[in-house]
Amino acid sequence: MQIKKLRLSGFKSFVDPTELRIEKGLTGVVGPNGCGKSNLLEAIRWVMGENSAKSMRGGGMEDVIFAGTQDRPERQFAEVALTAEREANDVSSLHAGDHDSELEIVRRIERGAGSAYRANGTDVRAKDIALIFADAATGAHSPALVSQGKISNIISSKPEARREMLEEAAGISGLHVRRKDAEQKLRAAEKNLARLDDILGDMEQRAANLRRQAKQAERYKKLSAEITLVEGRLIYARWKEAAAASDAAKAEAEAAEAKVVAAQNEQQAAVSAQNESAKALGLLRAEVQRVREEASESSHRLLTLTNERDNLKSRLLDLQAQAERIHEDNAREDQLTRDAMEALDRLEQDEKRLSTELTSLTGERPDLERAVERSERAASEAEVELAKAVAEEARIQAEIKVANAAVDAAQARHDRLAVELERLNAERAEMGDEAELKASLAEAVATREAAQSAADGSGGKIASLEEQRVAATAARDAAQSGLATLKAELAGLQSEHDALNRELSKAESTNKAIDQVKPAPGYERALAAALGDDLLASVGEDGDRFWGGADIAASADTPAGTERLLDRVQAPAELHNRLSQIFVADSDDGQLLSVGQRLVTRAGALRRWDGFVARDDGNASAERLVRANRLRELQQLLGPATDKVTAAETALAAQREAISSIETQLADARTARREAEEALRQALREADQAEEALAWLQKRTASLAERDAALKAENATALAELEAAQKERAGQPDGAAQESARAALQDQRDAARQQVMASQAALSGIDQKLAQVKEQKAVASAQIRSWQDRSGEAEARMKEMAKRGAMIEAEVENLADRPRVIEVEVTRLSEQQDALDVKVVEKDAALQAAELAQRDHEERLTQASEMLSQARELRAGAKARAENQDLRRMEMGRISSEKFECPAVMLPKKLEFDEDTVGDASGESTELERLTLSRERIGPVNLVAADELAELEGEWEISTKESQDLNEAIHQLRGSIGSLNREGRQRLLAAFEEVDRHFQRLFATLFNGGKAHLEMINSDDPLEAGLEIMAQPPGKKLTSLTLLSGGEQALTAVALIFGLFLTNPAPICVLDEVDAPLDDANIERFCDLLDKMVAETNTRYLIVTHNAVTMSRMHRLFGVTMMERGISQLVSVDLNAAEELLAAE
Repeated sequence: MQIKKLRLSGFKSFVDPTELRIEKGLTGVVGPNGCGKSNLLEAIRWVMGENSAKSMRGGGMEDVIFAGTQDRPERQFAEVALTAEREANDVSSLHAGDHDSELEIVRRIERGAGSAYRANGTDVRAKDIALIFADAATGAHSPALVSQGKISNIISSKPEARREMLEEAAGISGLHVRRKDAEQKLRAAEKNLARLDDILGDMEQRAANLRRQAKQAERYKKLSAEITLVEGRLIYARWKEAAAASDAAKAEAEAAEAKVVAAQNEQQAAVSAQNESAKALGLLRAEVQRVREEASESSHRLLTLTNERDNLKSRLLDLQAQAERIHEDNAREDQLTRDAMEALDRLEQDEKRLSTELTSLTGERPDLERAVERSERAASEAEVELAKAVAEEARIQAEIKVANAAVDAAQARHDRLAVELERLNAERAEMGDEAELKASLAEAVATREAAQSAADGSGGKIASLEEQRVAATAARDAAQSGLATLKAELAGLQSEHDALNRELSKAESTNKAIDQVKPAPGYERALAAALGDDLLASVGEDGDRFWGGADIAASADTPAGTERLLDRVQAPAELHNRLSQIFVADSDDGQLLSVGQRLVTRAGALRRWDGFVARDDGNASAERLVRANRLRELQQLLGPATDKVTAAETALAAQREAISSIETQLADARTARREAEEALRQALREADQAEEALAWLQKRTASLAERDAALKAENATALAELEAAQKERAGQPDGAAQESARAALQDQRDAARQQVMASQAALSGIDQKLAQVKEQKAVASAQIRSWQDRSGEAEARMKEMAKRGAMIEAEVENLADRPRVIEVEVTRLSEQQDALDVKVVEKDAALQAAELAQRDHEERLTQASEMLSQARELRAGAKARAENQDLRRMEMGRISSEKFECPAVMLPKKLEFDEDTVGDASGESTELERLTLSRERIGPVNLVAADELAELEGEWEISTKESQDLNEAIHQLRGSIGSLNREGRQRLLAAFEEVDRHFQRLFATLFNGGKAHLEMINSDDPLEAGLEIMAQPPGKKLTSLTLLSGGEQALTAVALIFGLFLTNPAPICVLDEVDAPLDDANIERFCDLLDKMVAETNTRYLIVTHNAVTMSRMHRLFGVTMMERGISQLVSVDLNAAEELLAAE
């Protein structure tokens, strides 16, 4: 596969359609930071199937879609297409018939809809895309796609992670995918097998339940038939009882009708008498009512006059009390008027006095205000003078402090320099001797050379033991593979044997003919078709159907092209006569048969001498015979298979012991080498320490001499500064005069403040008196107005009370004679009321006598009505009973018609029972309840259990066959996984040797010398081991990759990546700023190596760089620019074409 071009649209910052042509040679991509260069690499990885949003530098996969800028809206989709040219032997087709020379892989993602893949316009799965690129030794996680930081990731990765790069070189990434797919299928098959076993167990349990349910259904149907018969007898009994009860009720209704007529005559006579009595009683009640109304009216008038008399007496008493209260109130108001006049005179005098006092205080206040202003001005002037004196004193004190600080600083510096000189002299005395350090260095160098020789000497033995271990491991793997194959075959045989044994052991009896016959292989269906159900009969007199045996009679000639079935079947003697008359042929060609003879084919077709033909008969028995034969065959095969597994396990144990011995020796050799290397490292450390100590001593001696001269010069300067500071401090004033002047001014300021306070206090006192006088004057004015209002109100109330007194006197004169007149009228009405009460008593007595007679007539009428009602109820009850019984009889007829489709009278004939034997309805109902209860005790019944049982048995046979198929599939998958592991180990070991060889050569090229190699560590299984990188740059010791410097680590990682390319070249290699940590010299080596790689492989290189040297070595350059903020654009320059153009000019 050759990658030709990359096309992007809406992917990250490449919003416009952009095409990057990837041609043979070196293609460079340049541009400033942040312009989108790395987005090209991420587009390649994304189209190859990358599904991690984090590795795409996003929070979600939709982040690869252009998110929009200030001037451009966001896109709703992103699409990346990668076009490749397939080689003639490329097998990475997605479907049959795909022979296009070009393969275009397109991945498209839409917001909210996820991403999809297309290959040459056909929708495919992500898994298919991963397999295509894995078979081409590349992919989204290929080590050939080296992004920013990938070199450091390789350096810091664990050995197990580095092994994945070796797998890419071995071309087994796709193998791992297929192995993982096979393991997933194996786990799925094992789960399906376990689930199928559960289903089979469940089927057996269901079959047992269905057999029990079928028996229950049979009993249920029998009881249902009996219940139907009893229901018919019950309906007939109830119909007969309803007819008899209806006739009796009709006779009773006719007798009740005569009683109703007699009761109606008696009721009419009672009604006439009661009407006459009621008419006389009404007239008497009207007369009594009239007399009572006259008495009531007279009583009401008497009561009204009595109440009016009492009210007049109360009113006269009330008027007298009101006149007395008015006289008392008039005297009180007169006294209040005199008090108001006195209070007004007193308040007017107080108001005049307060006005005079207010005028006097107002005149004194201006003098006090001027005194306060004079005292405040004097205090302010004193404050200003005091502030000037305080400032002058502070200035003098600050100058004194500055001078003292300068003296203290100069003294401290002088003391510090003296201490440093003393410490410097002490340090010079404590330093060691240079001659001793040189001797130690010479000794450490000798020790290092000896340790280096010991470490180099241990490599040969380890290499030899490694070769022995590889050979032994290969032999062990072969033994393991063979053992796994044998175990798989044994497990398959054992599983099939157990399944057949379980199935055949379910037979209920072992005396049946089918269990005692043994047909030759291939003749099972012929035997089952020939004997059919007779195979299920017993051998010997056992049960109702059995094979008793008979002498073999002379038979006719054998039909042409046939053989006797007896010759192919081992059977009891009881079956020989029957089997001797049955002949077997491969096909039925119409051969003539004698009387009693039968012809069967090996496929199971039967034809009798009389022309009867049967096909596909006895399949179940044939299947059972086939399984019995297979079981016997498996029993013969299990022994040899077990022996082979035992022998293979013994051989594998021997291989493992050999590997264990080699590994023990190898571990000892490695331990010796580690000890030698540790001694070498210790010697190197000691030599380095000696060199460092000697260099430090020499450097420190020179440094101390320089420091001593500097300290002495600085100390002299410090002494001069100290003397100058002391002299300056002596010329400063002491500040006593300023302090005494400040104290005097402060006393003057305090005296001025006291005067201000006294003036302000006097002014405040005047203000308080003014406020009090004003308040007292306002109170006096308010009281004067209040007393004036009270005096006016008192005069108005006195006038009102005089008016009310006159009105009361007039009313008393009008009411004085009225009580006597009322008293005369009351006496007259009392006499009239007594006469009317006597008349009411007489009328009430006559009314009571008439009411007694009326009650007698009403009682007679009530009795007659009750008799009539009872007679009517009896008649209605009889008619209702007759109607109910008729309805009951009709209901029984309807039920009979609905349930049995015949009238009730025809039930005995319909259900075939004797009507004379039918008992009463209660007895028949009891029998029905008994039968119904018996049926209900059966519980829920499955009436289709027999059909379900037959269907379940068919499903059980199908599931059994599926179980056998799953067992075979599991064995095949296990064998496939073992084959994949063997192939993976072989290819990985071969790739390891090849990569190691290329890595050693490339390392020496990049470093211009030195040594390096790869090691498989942490596991004996290459598929689980880690990859460690050991490197020894020129002039340095052998060590692991992580202990090298940054530039050395980068070059070593580049050597490893290119070694992987040479082993299994990928169609494309992307290096994103790999040259960033390299200096100019290493850049040249790096570019030279790239030129060699272009010449040796067909890999197409895409180099992202900022280095001018690397740019100059590219065959073509693509520039990524961002003319518009957030939008990447691609421009290209073909450097080879440009050189040719310049040469032509």
